Amino acid sequence: MKRVCESEYSADRITDLPADVIQRILMYLPIKDAAKTGVLSRKWRCHWRRIPELVFDDDFAQISSDLAESESKVMNKQVMLNIYRSLLLHDGRITKFVLSVPGLIACREIDQIILYLSTKGVQHLKFVFTGGNDEEEGDFQMHSSLFSVSRLKSLKLQSCEFKPPSWFVGFTNLTRLVLEYVTSPVDFFRDFLPKCPMLEYFRAIYPDGPAGQLEIVAPFLKSFIFVGYFQNISFKCTPLLSYVVLHLTESETPDLVSLFASLPALEQLYVNNEVMKYLAPSGRNSPTRLPIPLHRLKVLEMNTLVFDGSPMECVFVSLIMSSPNLHRLTVQLCDQPAGSEVSCLRSLLEAGDCRGSDCLQHLRKFRIEDSRGTQVELDLVRFVLATASLLELIHITPYKKLGTKKVTKFMKEAIQYKRASKEAEVRFYWDDDEE
Repeated sequence: MKRVCESEYSADRITDLPADVIQRILMYLPIKDAAKTGVLSRKWRCHWRRIPELVFDDDFAQISSDLAESESKVMNKQVMLNIYRSLLLHDGRITKFVLSVPGLIACREIDQIILYLSTKGVQHLKFVFTGGNDEEEGDFQMHSSLFSVSRLKSLKLQSCEFKPPSWFVGFTNLTRLVLEYVTSPVDFFRDFLPKCPMLEYFRAIYPDGPAGQLEIVAPFLKSFIFVGYFQNISFKCTPLLSYVVLHLTESETPDLVSLFASLPALEQLYVNNEVMKYLAPSGRNSPTRLPIPLHRLKVLEMNTLVFDGSPMECVFVSLIMSSPNLHRLTVQLCDQPAGSEVSCLRSLLEAGDCRGSDCLQHLRKFRIEDSRGTQVELDLVRFVLATASLLELIHITPYKKLGTKKVTKFMKEAIQYKRASKEAEVRFYWDDDEE
């Protein structure tokens, strides 16, 4: 009887898996490994050809940068040939396609791939080029058929030219857009974003030149990240925008204060020193609350700050005064420029307006990144400890080259300040292996 039971359950469990389960398993494997599963059984032989998500990345191929030019071209042709073969054997719809092979040179064969994908109902596209352009005529220009993909929900492009044709009417289903080192028309943001009415997430990196006028019209946008240089920025219709990152390399914008009036839902703000410079109208020498208080702002991070007696300190204090519900505050100061004036931050922090009843009353965590052990940083620690009645933690990470003596001196002074919160701790996270 026991042998009979064993016989009943001796069927190949792998072979008997439902088709949808097999598909899910294969989607977690690199394409090369998925193709090899055909040896498991006859039923598995063709399943890999119906995977709806095709990912060609470093698991699929990788072209070494050490290769000679002739060898690199041969490798590129071989990689493209293998991709063509995979698409030729594929049978079914393709919902996701990723081409991110390290060292791959963009070539005109990719146009045929884009044209093919535009007929497959693709919803998620990612093209990352790192090896340049085989024609050596600037950035590789994405084929116009990309703009006819009506079902597109997410798009990421890196190191290419992205120029919408005149007949482009929009990506009505696009919710996520990432553009990194992409060349686009000067008025791209003003003309393109309104044609993506469902956009929720947008990230752009434009380090090498001005991105023109950033006129953002996106009623469903929740996250906006921009790194680079723009001439001007304005948020025209962004009632849901809660997460903003602005890291500028340069800007011609004379005053960014007005941008907060269009961000009623702002909860997280990350800015760098260049943004802070343009938050201050010229001539300001004392901190004032912003025209539109940032009542919903809970996370504020300011990087690469320089406090040298300029209006920067006023901007810093103004932001704190205008954000009564902050939960997390992070600052990172750079080395002070030679010959700079002494910072006036301490006197500004101790002014009556800054010590108002609503300043930092909800702050839980304060963080100093790459601490230089300066008096300005000590003034910040002193102020936060004395003001934040709900404070839980001050997290200080010293600059890696600061040195043991300076870190120790800074620690001894920082931990002795009076605290408004009984729960407040001051912790240092420092790796002194080099000492």
